[in-house]
Parts: sequence; C-alpha cells; structure tokens
Amino acid sequence: MTKRFYLTGYFLIFAYIGSTAQAPDYFPTVSESDLPGATFTAPRTYSNTSLFGYINGGAELYLEYGFSGARVNEITYMGGTYILEIYRMNGPEEAFGIFSVSRFQCKSIPSFALFGCQTAYQVQFCSGSFYVNIINNSGNRNDSIASLKIGEAIVKKIKEKPAQIDYYLPGTSPETINRHAILVKGQLGIMNGVQELSEYFGELSGYTAVILQEEGQTHLSIRFNDKEKLEAFASLHSWKPDDLSPGSVILPTGDTITRISENHLLIKIR
Repeated sequence: MTKRFYLTGYFLIFAYIGSTAQAPDYFPTVSESDLPGATFTAPRTYSNTSLFGYINGGAELYLEYGFSGARVNEITYMGGTYILEIYRMNGPEEAFGIFSVSRFQCKSIPSFALFGCQTAYQVQFCSGSFYVNIINNSGNRNDSIASLKIGEAIVKKIKEKPAQIDYYLPGTSPETINRHAILVKGQLGIMNGVQELSEYFGELSGYTAVILQEEGQTHLSIRFNDKEKLEAFASLHSWKPDDLSPGSVILPTGDTITRISENHLLIKIR
C-alpha cells in the first residue's frame, strides 16, 4: 500500500479558527449524558469553501469524493483532550471512500463500526454518510480507550446503514474490505490510495471504483455513471465494450474482464 499524500494532524485544529460557515444537514452530536464527565468546546463548522482554510491542500480530495460539510471541536474526557472531526459526505460510499484513502498502518479495528481503523494517536471510522476522525496527542493507553468511547457514542447517533462495499467485491470478507479495499472517484483518490494505477485511469471521471490488491493481483470493480464513460475507459485501453461477450474475457495483456452489468466491470490485473 502506498503512503498517503493527505494526512490529518493534531496541529491542523489551529489552522483556521475564523470560519463559522454553517455546514448543511444533520451531524451526530454527543454530550455529557453520552460521555459522563466530558466537556466540549463550541464546534466550528465548515462548508465547501471554508474547508480550504482548515485543511488547505487536502480539501480538494474531499470535494472530489462528494463533501457536504464538516464539524470540528475538542472534547476533554478521562483526563485527556481529543480533537473530534466529523465530515459529512454525500452518501455512505463517499464516506467509505474518504476513509479508505485516509487510513494508514491500522493496529486494530474498532468493534463498534463496520469500517474503522485505530492507531496510537487516532481512531477513524465511517458510518452512514459520516467519516469521523478522533485525534489525541499522547498515544497512551488511556487516550486509546477514551477515543474508542467517544467513537462508540457517536456511532449510536447515526441511523444510516454503512456502505455496501461487498456489492463491488462479492465474496470478499468484511475484514479484508475494511483493511485493504480502496474506493476512488477520480485522480486525487487514486493518487492518495493507489498511485501506481494513475495511468490506468488516465484523466477519466464519472465512475466509482473499488480496488483491492492481494496475492499478486489487483482487483478492480468499476461502475461507470453512463455508457459514454464506459466507452471512454474502453478506448483508453484499446478495446470496445462490444468485445465483452457473456462471461469473462481475457485481453492480450492478460487482464480478465467480466461485465457484471451494463456499465459495471470487474477486472483482474496481473
């Protein structure tokens, strides 16, 4: 897995204090009734434009996936202070996508979320349309426990179902998807998650691709927005959609393509 180009850090909380733009729609909210003894700073909210003030250099990635708004505040709890970032995306797939290119070197998976990642300094997960990032500045065991309690309290407030990524990769275990699958919608996602495939997609847009690399093979499940986008992808690789007969087709390159619906391909790259 290539190193991520976009990282969220503890210091970023101070990068832009002046933004008070109201992010649209609902955000899951926790209070002292959910976390006894906790105190909370007033949240700062960010829209498409003001997000650049908070994560300048990373905002474009969120916008490519489909960003609706963000809310950030600090929580003091169990003797530690934590930064809570909640990003509302346009849907569960978009939330999984930004999670999939943000996770890095996960040590464990939080039990409260289908898709999550925990390191010493960070707990991140996606649930419904939300990508959540909880950051601490010590990396000790107490902070890890507190971060998990905060995350669990937030998940209980989210009623949406998680993204159905197994639709793209039938038969793949949830743990494999959680740890290794990457969802991309454009060049920025590819550069942050699977840089080595940037030329494979070229400058194309109008698709959702879930990518899984394992055992010397790369599995691509690509759903195009329409027939024209599929034809543009086929042209990039010097074949035509009509070349795809029922079942699987092995190209001269050795790649195997299966057309699972009119505008959805499953590709195995050797």
